[in-house]
Amino acid sequence: MKKVIQAGEICGYIPDGATLFFTGITMGNVPEESIVEIEKSFLETGHPRDLTLYTASAMGDRNTRGLNHISYPGLLKRVVAGHLVNCGDNMVRLCREEKAEVYNFPQGVLSTMPRYIAAKKPGVITKVGLKTMMDPRYDGGKMNKTAKEDLVELVNLCGEEWLLYKCPKVDVAIIRGTVADERGNISIYKEGYQLDQLALAQAAKASGGVVICQVENIVRAGTIKPKEVKVPGVLVDYVYVGKPEYHWQTSATFYNPVFSGEISVPMESIPPERLSVRKVIVRRAAMELCPGDIVNLGVGTPESISSVAAEEGVDGLFTLTTEAGGIGGIPAVGHDFGCCWNADATVDMSAQFDMYDGGCLDYGALGFLQCDPTGVVNASMRNGDSIGVGGFMNVAGGAKRIVFTATFTGGVAKQDKPEFDLSGGKLVITKEGNLKRFVKQVEQFTFNGQETLSRGKLVTFITERCVFRLTTEGLVLTEIAPGVDLQKDILALMEFTPIISPDLKLMDSGLFQEKWGGLKAIMDKKQAVKNP
Repeated sequence: MKKVIQAGEICGYIPDGATLFFTGITMGNVPEESIVEIEKSFLETGHPRDLTLYTASAMGDRNTRGLNHISYPGLLKRVVAGHLVNCGDNMVRLCREEKAEVYNFPQGVLSTMPRYIAAKKPGVITKVGLKTMMDPRYDGGKMNKTAKEDLVELVNLCGEEWLLYKCPKVDVAIIRGTVADERGNISIYKEGYQLDQLALAQAAKASGGVVICQVENIVRAGTIKPKEVKVPGVLVDYVYVGKPEYHWQTSATFYNPVFSGEISVPMESIPPERLSVRKVIVRRAAMELCPGDIVNLGVGTPESISSVAAEEGVDGLFTLTTEAGGIGGIPAVGHDFGCCWNADATVDMSAQFDMYDGGCLDYGALGFLQCDPTGVVNASMRNGDSIGVGGFMNVAGGAKRIVFTATFTGGVAKQDKPEFDLSGGKLVITKEGNLKRFVKQVEQFTFNGQETLSRGKLVTFITERCVFRLTTEGLVLTEIAPGVDLQKDILALMEFTPIISPDLKLMDSGLFQEKWGGLKAIMDKKQAVKNP
């Protein structure tokens, strides 16, 4: 029988200065009890300390849980993560106050990295992040001044430029499953995601490290079917049974059998998005879809495109996917992000990003914070605080059509955000936000618009009050909302003057109504053009 330990024993296997690699996204697949025990030990004894932490995704509830438990100066020496702000305020302060070396790599790079470590390869070679903040000619993924070591190299292979994201040595891999049998075989049947637990366990063993797994229960040997074993016991050193409160399926849901693919439910049970400016934006973004598209919806505003598609009865015309590995069905929103209602398949996150990086995405919807006149976008830093790119760069790099969505202005704090009145079926701005999104120079270089255009891709920016298309000459204003004044509500709030299309038109007034019903007609028209 594999060694079953108590959660309180975990720190005995984590030496000072070790490199840890965790699985997890939101609170899904997060071995949270181990994180709590590391925090407890550090606060009581000062150990373990000076740890290097690798994680592909945001592990937390954007508040106090997840990695927020261990984001202490002295405990963490270095952080390399796909997302930062969603890991909690402690992580943001750690970066801002220069208390640890903080790096941000694309989520797709970090999710595939364990495979490369397992095969003892030097790093992940990819074009993702080229000519952006990930490029060593810019920031090399460094998010503060304390991060001095170059972890990304520019290399030339076969006459082309690539980025090499260097692989670490994994001393301790901490993963999560649903059950372990007496031989240490791990099943994840109740998890909402598949987050490359196998590759991470292999990476630790290739590095001479240890593998620790949190589960809900220990079962008899032979009771897990071979094909349901996600991580074979030969790769697992220690297993502990976590307390239920540390084994949530997502940040919002303790357990939903739909998210784990055990049952399906009628689509009518998925709550519709209420009428709001957010819904106006995603309705307009949905108009950019085409029948047959393979689609990714980013976190935040874009994720609600799925509920609009379901409400409008067109969700069956294209395949919605999530970066966490969901394919088909309707992606969940909010703190359930990454899971799916009635998915056709759930694959490992690394496999999903391989598909994205390979160009299989037709349409990617993403949020943004700032945009300059040439289409350079910042989606990773806000007022000096590091947010992180998550899967942004992989989606933007792989999709044939990229749609950026956000309110036209933003707010430093909740009370500073714009407010609107939609009661008259048009857009009335009752309070303007105090942050401009369309600026002369962005805070961080997350997306290179002109380089993207050079690869034949289409780029659109959609807000509640106007729509822009990106061209080689710059942003072109193509649509404005009914009720909006061009000069006062748009041009006066931009730090540059966009090109104004000679065919400038009004956005569909139905977008601003309680009931729309126009998306199916748009899809039918596109289908007719595609198949005359």
